[in-house]
Amino acid sequence: MKKFFFLCSLSAAFLLHSCKKDNNSSTVDPNAKQHNEDVSNVKSESDASNNEINSYLAGIPTFGKNNNTLASDICGATYDTTHLHDVIPTVYINFDGTTICPNPNRKRSGQVKVELVSGTHWSDIGAQLRLTYTNFKVTFVDLSNHYITFNGVKYLTDVNGIDWIGVLLGTKTILLKERCNDMTVTFENGQTSQWLSARTSEWGYNPTLSEIYTTVNADTTIDGKLLDSWGVNRYGQTFKTEMIQAWKSNTTCGWWRPTQGIYKSETSSFSITATFGTNNTGTQITSGCAYGFKLEWAITGGSSGNAVIGYW
Repeated sequence: MKKFFFLCSLSAAFLLHSCKKDNNSSTVDPNAKQHNEDVSNVKSESDASNNEINSYLAGIPTFGKNNNTLASDICGATYDTTHLHDVIPTVYINFDGTTICPNPNRKRSGQVKVELVSGTHWSDIGAQLRLTYTNFKVTFVDLSNHYITFNGVKYLTDVNGIDWIGVLLGTKTILLKERCNDMTVTFENGQTSQWLSARTSEWGYNPTLSEIYTTVNADTTIDGKLLDSWGVNRYGQTFKTEMIQAWKSNTTCGWWRPTQGIYKSETSSFSITATFGTNNTGTQITSGCAYGFKLEWAITGGSSGNAVIGYW
């Protein structure tokens, strides 16, 4: 269980990189495809970072350690805990840039500063963390060492309070709320993107199935749409990503094979919709594990198309 929770990252980022043959001969517009990959990459690594930090803090006394906690170390990281007893309890997580971390294979460098800015303990209902990312670089080893680098601040709020024993018994879940109003993402070609996000992620355990599961949803409404993220993409275009259906994933089918989820990302020149948890014809399933996901895109004043892509 300790290792399971440590590895709970939503690896949507690699659905387009590691897939089977499309069921449709249409070719995705390259800019729309790249934007979809960027949305998935940033979301995936942000979610993975949230989960790793949450699991690690369970073992830090100042952040609320008790005899029943379920703590995990973070792959490729060392820690500066000399400021744990400051007025604002703080820990610095430093990544070595060389260790290859699995699921999927990637290396991380840079630093994440974690501050408990509200609440006595991180396990308290309503406690809040401020996470400051400084040159936090994620290099995808199996993707020709492509990378994304984060610089900026986001906040995590513990909505329900964290009861690890209750989670293991299947009677409690962990619900985190993320807010990001200041994040610059740099890509391997030097292009940058400004990223804002508002989402919730809920983690739970089903002891009957020995299954960990998660649900991720958007958490703010703008112009009548429930948005997960928005900002300016690598092409200098403003974008909005609408969460039409919450993302669901579990350890039974594999974190990288979501069983549900629909999001639509729009810019001034294209829109692209990803529907996860489908069969090989692009229809969402209602039970069991899915074949893959369906992409639908439309270029402003131009072509449109769709493709069904199988999970790896």
